Amino acid sequence: LDAIMSAAILRCLGRRAINKPSPQSRTFSSSIQTQQDTANEPPITKQQRQTNNNSPLLTTNNELTAIVNSFPTTTGGRLNYAFGYGSGVLQQQSSSAGMVDIILAVDDPYSWHKENLVSQSHHYSGFARVGGARFVHWMQNFGARLYFHPFVDVDINVMNDVHGIDTATNHHTTSTIQREIKYGIVSTDDLIEDLTCWKYLYLAGRMHKPTVEINLSTTPSSESDIQEQVVVNRRDEIAEAQHQNLLAAVSASILLHGGGRENEDMTLPIIQLYNTIAGISYAGDIRMQTGAEDPNKVKKLVETPGMKDLWDNMYSSILSDMQSSGILTKDELKLELDFNDIAMRKQLIQNLPNSLQLNEIVGDATSKDSILRGSE
Repeated sequence: LDAIMSAAILRCLGRRAINKPSPQSRTFSSSIQTQQDTANEPPITKQQRQTNNNSPLLTTNNELTAIVNSFPTTTGGRLNYAFGYGSGVLQQQSSSAGMVDIILAVDDPYSWHKENLVSQSHHYSGFARVGGARFVHWMQNFGARLYFHPFVDVDINVMNDVHGIDTATNHHTTSTIQREIKYGIVSTDDLIEDLTCWKYLYLAGRMHKPTVEINLSTTPSSESDIQEQVVVNRRDEIAEAQHQNLLAAVSASILLHGGGRENEDMTLPIIQLYNTIAGISYAGDIRMQTGAEDPNKVKKLVETPGMKDLWDNMYSSILSDMQSSGILTKDELKLELDFNDIAMRKQLIQNLPNSLQLNEIVGDATSKDSILRGSE
């Protein structure tokens, strides 16, 4: 039974993972909130990026906020949420910082692109500039409903630390840093749908793994109190959707490890759970099957020094809640589960997105292959 469940989950995840957006390949040039307050952090120097092995953070929230401030934030499509990810933000492979990956969730992609085409038209391809915002918005409706701008060079001004204070004015001095970025635009509604339904398993899969939420409280604002409250409410919606996304990721990963373990107890190392979660979004990814992607990528996402602490911060409350509800027991290193407990298996299934559990796994309670078998 559990082997059938595992196969069904993998089959469904594989189909979703294949549907990935392809960035528009052009090069341009342009002049998870962290656990600590990083708003006043100095820029990380190249030497620090190469030698700081104690922290996985390669780009500060201060730098990320400065990048986001170069785009439309309060007008046009209104920015609700943003996060940084990838090897240019969090150390995953080498010690050097690569391209900074950023996702911007906006209320109205059409209006956002319309304004961005005015201020950052050189980020768009010739076809996009000719077609305008309607063409870009039309293109964004394909694939996973994202529109990416890769290989964009930006110059950002960031505040130096206390040692950079100008003694004449008693103000912080600033430094200009050039970074290469890739930024993607998504509708806030589409982001929430992917987090809760795994419709594309692109951003949902990305947000299974540690990210750096970008502090938007310091972005320029001309909004009314009502408009600001709308943004706050939308961020709350995203936070709730992300909670569902993480709970589903843990549940799916436990079920995948439970294949063939019906009527057995299972001990699952937490580090192994994290590796399985990290691999969900790569199920069916042709790059992993053809060697175009690093075969050790999943392991590096979890086991690079400093990264496990970020995974623990993401999932500790989820695992504690599951322990409180009797689904599992845990300590710092492992989980204990009883796969002889039909109610436990049923609850894990119910934690999955509705379309996945109804269409792929649960089935009719009278079926011999249904997870509900024996629960009535």
